Amino acid sequence: MRIGHITYRQRPEIGGMETYVGMLIQVLAKAGHSQRVYQVSTGVGGDDLRPVRRPPWLPKQIGYSLGLLARIPDLAREDCLIVNNAEHYLSVAWHRRTIVLSHGATWTADASPRRRCIRRCAAEIAFRCAPCYVFNDTFAMRELGLAQPPRTGMFTQVAPGKWFIPNCVDTERFCPGPGIEGLSRIRPILVPRNLTYPRGVDVAISAFAQFAERYPDTSLLIVGDTLYDNRGSIRYRSELMNLITNLQLTGRVFFLGSVAGRDMPDIYRSALMTVIPTRSSEGTSLSALESMACAVATISSNAEGLQDLPTIHYDGNATALFETMLSVFPNRERIGRDQRVAVASTYTLDNWAKAWLHVVESVCG
Repeated sequence: MRIGHITYRQRPEIGGMETYVGMLIQVLAKAGHSQRVYQVSTGVGGDDLRPVRRPPWLPKQIGYSLGLLARIPDLAREDCLIVNNAEHYLSVAWHRRTIVLSHGATWTADASPRRRCIRRCAAEIAFRCAPCYVFNDTFAMRELGLAQPPRTGMFTQVAPGKWFIPNCVDTERFCPGPGIEGLSRIRPILVPRNLTYPRGVDVAISAFAQFAERYPDTSLLIVGDTLYDNRGSIRYRSELMNLITNLQLTGRVFFLGSVAGRDMPDIYRSALMTVIPTRSSEGTSLSALESMACAVATISSNAEGLQDLPTIHYDGNATALFETMLSVFPNRERIGRDQRVAVASTYTLDNWAKAWLHVVESVCG
């Protein structure tokens, strides 16, 4: 079967969505499906890539959606389209076999009321009209009208044409083991987050300022790309650097930048704990799952899709995170082992792959 992946960007992989699409391509390839990726040109080549030209004067996602219209002859030859953002669904709604994939409630993050409205409306239209809609968390389901409690109905069709397939990880690659000696020496608390306001890195820094007073031999290690936030042209990283200076944490907080996926298991294993301080726009975080699979005690906010994960949740601000860090830290080895068992028993690539193959069969069989 010919399958086309509609995604603004899949290569290079700089975040969870790109990693997700790459994993899905591998699963479908093993099942014998022929695939192509329709993405904006990023300078990365590949026989399976179909570049989409985006008018530069338009916003990224809108320009990409319009660019897809020029690819209609190619898209029409695909037996099935997997759409990785509901905002792009209208450009391919004419196709009889489409699967819309939700990576989380994206309409909760944007600071612009108009942008939030567009994203919410796009999700509602796709939810009502697409032959199949796959969620990776229950929060987005509830936002669109499905009364699905957290951590229920995993890997199943929870309503006609509506599936819940949480993110999953390779628990053989992400597993306990020795870390990187140089990193382990600084006793890091890990924050594997790209630098945007919804990801809440500033919350982790503020909480660490209090934590570091109790544990002065620890450090904070931030792993993620430097991106513009959604509040204008001011770079979020600049705000973080000012915060570090004001909290007198210079030399205690380290930015490792973007790290290749192949190196992340060793990064997790080097950490004492992992913190996922998300404010909004989060599905079932791959970073949280990867950390727990490495038996590293993982704390997260209870924002949105994080409720579907076996992290230690905190509710509220930096003070709540600090208090949770204090309670977890002395018990981190036991908590990490328990979280590893929870991930390895449920959030496995085998469960994920079987569910996705059922989805494709249900649409195209």
